[in-house]
Amino acid sequence: MTKKNLIFFNSKSGEGKSAEIADYVVEQLEKNGQQAEKLLTSSKEEAIEKIRTQSAGYQRLICIGGDGTLNVALTGLLHVKQRPVLGVIPAGTVNNFAQKWNLPLEYHEALKVILAESHRSIGIGECNGQAIVSSLMFGSLAEVSNRVRQQDKQKYGLLVYPWQAIKQLPKQRSYPIEFYNSLVAMDAKVWVCLISTSNYIAGRRYLEEDSNSLHLTMLNNMKINKLLNYGYFALTGNLRRSTTLTSFDFKKLNVRTLSDKRISTRIDGDPGPYLPLQLSWHPNFIECCVTEKIF
Repeated sequence: MTKKNLIFFNSKSGEGKSAEIADYVVEQLEKNGQQAEKLLTSSKEEAIEKIRTQSAGYQRLICIGGDGTLNVALTGLLHVKQRPVLGVIPAGTVNNFAQKWNLPLEYHEALKVILAESHRSIGIGECNGQAIVSSLMFGSLAEVSNRVRQQDKQKYGLLVYPWQAIKQLPKQRSYPIEFYNSLVAMDAKVWVCLISTSNYIAGRRYLEEDSNSLHLTMLNNMKINKLLNYGYFALTGNLRRSTTLTSFDFKKLNVRTLSDKRISTRIDGDPGPYLPLQLSWHPNFIECCVTEKIF
């Protein structure tokens, strides 16, 4: 049977070349005797709905873009029982997912990985019905990140984040937050909380080991005499060397604010829901095309 491929791409990802890459992918797949159809949508919501309702007719879903594009695709697949195999052609600014799974960042090479048919099961997180492909963040730094425009990311790359963080340093504050599940409950004054699906964030390895769960790391109880820790994190993305942190792994967790302040989140590089949050880990969520050498 001829393999059917659904091509999903974000024309605004990275340097805006995803549409050209999509044309190349369709051409190469057809040369290999496979069918390929581009998924054309006008909004994130429409893309999620089309992937949810139409993906069952395809054996492979190829995503062209960054972590945000993958987030849309996997959110659409959250409640689909028979999921297509996922192929990824990185075309974003950071591409944490691609770096975690050692996928080529050059699109010709990434397509070769997809055509090689080497798969493995991967896990993802979920927050209030939305996928977490790479990370979720809330607190002062997330509010700074939500001010970063797509065109600034394309123009300045990763440098735009520490620059915005340093500019906003005098305005930062901690928020009283409760974390709880069926086993434990904990209150903390959170400056920034990072929840990740892997040991890669912002293109850097920030955890030595990876585990089959979600990871939570937060800077908490920040005071003036601890601002150097924040500056170090803003410049390097490294939380493990800070002395003002709490870190643990989990499979399910609820998060709510203990103040009247509306606290926003950022998921996979884009604005996410406001607190409260219901978080969960989905192991072996989907089969993904990977390079053989990660095994």
